[in-house]
Amino acid sequence: MHRKPPLSMFAKLATAATCLLALFFTGAHRGNAEAGERVLPFSPSYSVGNLMALKGVPEIFGNCKGSLVAEARGLVKLPAGKQIKFAPNGTFYQHPECLLKLPRDAFDFVELSFLSMADEEDAFCDRAIPYLGHISSLKGIDLDNSDASDKGLSQLPAMPQLQMLTACESKVSGTCLPKLLACKKLEAFRLSNVVVNNESLRWLKDFPQLQRLGLVRVDLSMVGIEHLSKCRDLQLLDIDYNYRLDDKVVPFLLKLTKLKTLWLGETSISVQGLEQLGKLHLVSIKLPKSFYKYSVKEQQRIRLAFPAVAFGSKKKTTKPDSFNDTMFAPVTR
Repeated sequence: MHRKPPLSMFAKLATAATCLLALFFTGAHRGNAEAGERVLPFSPSYSVGNLMALKGVPEIFGNCKGSLVAEARGLVKLPAGKQIKFAPNGTFYQHPECLLKLPRDAFDFVELSFLSMADEEDAFCDRAIPYLGHISSLKGIDLDNSDASDKGLSQLPAMPQLQMLTACESKVSGTCLPKLLACKKLEAFRLSNVVVNNESLRWLKDFPQLQRLGLVRVDLSMVGIEHLSKCRDLQLLDIDYNYRLDDKVVPFLLKLTKLKTLWLGETSISVQGLEQLGKLHLVSIKLPKSFYKYSVKEQQRIRLAFPAVAFGSKKKTTKPDSFNDTMFAPVTR
């Protein structure tokens, strides 16, 4: 499996992200302030992981960091007004049924990142996934760097509050998508460094609130592009490192009229194709190659196509994408 590639951003997006995050963080804080204390009865005999209080808001595809609140052992009282992430340890995967003893609003985010090291550990993530259905308050599920598969995700019950699902460097190819359609509030979905089932992407259009989609280094084909072009409410699309994509995808991308952010790193789209994409009036775009690798005339053409984007900053920054920063993430309890 390839390592996730280092990614960069353009300066214009940073300002927009800051403003949006301020608004969303205010909403999240107000929602959490109404939440009362939660009491979670875990086994007193062993710990099944850690409970973390989120710092700020989750990243755009649901990854989140936090500070330790308590070990998941014995009777745990969680502070009011906090969004909580459950980070299981290895013991949890031997006792996933422990979730059935918890209240349905036990926590807001969960990170299942178990990778089997022996035959007897195969499918541990898949066996744990059905038990997540008991925690109906879940806003985000992070399966990055795990052995979770389509078979396991297909067993996920309807999650009425689920907004974010990410499964990078997993065994998920997308064939599970029709089984997830009951998650009506899903806003963000991401796969990376997997071989996607392009035909299964036809189901993406049936998620009524899908706004952020990441399909990075997944061998995306024209079939897949045609399917995702029917997700007409998309605001952010990350299709970096799909090398086969060229100017043939442009007519399909132009159907995404609500798109504000588009990442095309390491694709084969030409300057002429980029000029056509200027019709989308994007506020952020990651070009197929570094801006400075284009000729001066090509740079001028690109600037004219995307007047709202500040190209040309040589300062190295971190791209606020599926792997690092935050944007478009209104999550509240």
